[in-house]
Amino acid sequence: MYRLELMLNNLILREYALADGAILMIGRHSANDIVLRDMSVSRHHATIEGKGQKLLIVDHASTNGTIVNGARVQWSQLDHGDIVKIGKDHTIRVNVRSQKKRESTLTGEHDQLTNMLKGNNSSPDVS
Repeated sequence: MYRLELMLNNLILREYALADGAILMIGRHSANDIVLRDMSVSRHHATIEGKGQKLLIVDHASTNGTIVNGARVQWSQLDHGDIVKIGKDHTIRVNVRSQKKRESTLTGEHDQLTNMLKGNNSSPDVS
């Protein structure tokens, strides 16, 4: 799961959660998912898409371009902490939530060791 923070001059305006396969359209036109009322933003400026473990941004031949970490791009893979600049004052900060869940498996050996450490030296009944 990706979280995008739309910011205006370092103030978070809105957060967007983006799942695998989801697409966010960005631009000045009201049909976009992220509408930026800024004349330096094209009507259909760019899209951000979650593709498996990747997050991609694609510029749609916008007049003023899409900037990722200070470099103008036609497209780019986005990573945790990246900053996307669109228009004069809007930025999007990328946060990636870990896809891995911590799981543990307890075994009989683990239980026996735990009992021994607690001072219970009796072995488990295996009958």
